[in-house]
Amino acid sequence: MISVRTDKEMFRDCFVEKTMRIVRRNLQGLTLDVGSFDGLIVVPHKNAVGLDIKPTESYVPLVVGDMHNLPFKNEAFDTVSICHVLEHTEKPLAVLKEAKRALKNDAKCIIVVPNAKAPLARLVRLLIGYDGYAYPCPKTEKHWEHKSFFGHNDLKMLVKKSGFKISKTYGSTPHFPIIEKIFNKVF
Repeated sequence: MISVRTDKEMFRDCFVEKTMRIVRRNLQGLTLDVGSFDGLIVVPHKNAVGLDIKPTESYVPLVVGDMHNLPFKNEAFDTVSICHVLEHTEKPLAVLKEAKRALKNDAKCIIVVPNAKAPLARLVRLLIGYDGYAYPCPKTEKHWEHKSFFGHNDLKMLVKKSGFKISKTYGSTPHFPIIEKIFNKVF
């Protein structure tokens, strides 16, 4: 029996749903899901492989490996998905360069990160000292293991520096667990 999340569990948060629908809509060909965990993001695609640092039960074939040194040949994939992973490394540029190496020419890399510099996130940090997600709470030092913090322009510069061309960007509402709890109870 697989004890992994379901779509319903993942999509219970309204802000996650928009992002994951965009990601799933853009998957094509052989897809690598970096930081895959259980593969739920890419499983509807049916032609995907996951990569994670530790073994876990997964909906897709899972390769255990390091995202800074992908264990795949050059130009092996049509799409690479890097969803809520770059913020967990101190070397996001190395991860993007590896993704570029593993992608075929003119292939697609989909990157999702929390916008730690969004105006609402900055306002909440100013008011209570942390934003509830990306930055650590000074009282508990809870930091969700984030090591890199991005704003929209930071990510654009990083993507360009790694050799990618940006074809499309999307924005989303910042992730605030308290707001989501209220929103999910009302709707």
